[in-house]
Amino acid sequence: MDLNYLVNQIKGDTNIPTLRLRQGKVIVVNVSPNSINVQIAGDTNTLPSVKYLDSYSPTALDIVWLLSNGSDLLCIGKQA
Repeated sequence: MDLNYLVNQIKGDTNIPTLRLRQGKVIVVNVSPNSINVQIAGDTNTLPSVKYLDSYSPTALDIVWLLSNGSDLLCIGKQA
């Protein structure tokens, strides 16, 4: 692993998807399949069917942290 690779991972090279930490708000909790609909902070569009970690029990209006890699999203938990 070289320094150039690490710098591009941090700054976000537009040619490749990068892992990002985003904040969002739970709008709807779906029972089947287990997922949530979220709004990413600063946006009014609702993203459906976002998976979440088993250790998190979502409720509507929770402020959550999301990992995004390209178009893939995973909710990792609620902000305390």
